[in-house]
Amino acid sequence: MKKIIALVLSLIMIVGLCSLASAEDWKFERKIEIVCPWGLGGGADGAIRPMALLLTKILGVPVEVNNVTGAGGVNGLEYTYKQPADGYTFMVGTQSLIIQDLSGYTSMDFKDELIPVDMLMHSINMLYASKVSMERYGVSNWTELTQYVAAHPYEVSVGMMTATGVDGMCLEIATGDLALNIVTYSDGSEVNSDLAGGHVDLAVGGYDDVSGLIESGDVMPILVFCEHRLSIFPECECTADVGIDSYAGPWRAIFAKKGTPQGAIDALVAAVEEARLDPTWQQFLHDAAYDEREIHAAGEDLRNFELAEYKDLRDYYLEQDLLEKDYDDLK
Repeated sequence: MKKIIALVLSLIMIVGLCSLASAEDWKFERKIEIVCPWGLGGGADGAIRPMALLLTKILGVPVEVNNVTGAGGVNGLEYTYKQPADGYTFMVGTQSLIIQDLSGYTSMDFKDELIPVDMLMHSINMLYASKVSMERYGVSNWTELTQYVAAHPYEVSVGMMTATGVDGMCLEIATGDLALNIVTYSDGSEVNSDLAGGHVDLAVGGYDDVSGLIESGDVMPILVFCEHRLSIFPECECTADVGIDSYAGPWRAIFAKKGTPQGAIDALVAAVEEARLDPTWQQFLHDAAYDEREIHAAGEDLRNFELAEYKDLRDYYLEQDLLEKDYDDLK
């Protein structure tokens, strides 16, 4: 029995040592491609490009971003899925791809066929308002806004590109029975332009979407979807303050196709973790308020977070009668 126990312990030690050494053993020999399923200048593209530059320096091989756009991110996902799982193709993804999967727009099961390997940032959504509109209504914070809307149903408008995405979910949970006038848009820049001019009153998005308009004074934050108040807006109420169970915000993570060598994944994660210490990356995070929320660690913690996101979005889509693809382990 003692010999068997000793053998088992030895095997555990060997596996552990192999796992620790895998990142060091793997050597990238050629260009690494990181697919971005959205266009130049978007949130995902803006997040992965500065990281790719740092990874190029750290790994000693080119790390190139390939924008494969269309179909709300599905084209880039499908492209990534068709590439060999050889450790040289990765993808930047967000919860938008979870939504596309649950909506039945993907040919594969995204939840099972691509795995998150490291998170770049987890930003914070906020409800922000036209300064012109709020002055007209005599409103300066969330509490005053809810009181005004209750007294003036359907007078206050919200610019929304899609009511079925994360922004729409945040808005619905926060506003509940408040009678708001939803105005649909096809482009985020149009929302922001009308918001600045007071042609629409409210919108939902990340700070990075409207930081310039907030700095110029055209737009003001009303409610932050976060567990705590932001250091940059300490006077702005957060959902935790007002008892609203809504904390969803855009996140960006690097994904790998199932079957990708663990050594390649470990080596890339090690490089990302080194890149996080670079002052240029830290400044980038700070400028966009990406450093206001902690991110999940690579590995099991990140995978559990993704599954929790899947569960929340699955339940929301089921409630909205929009769920087209379900997973037994999410029920």
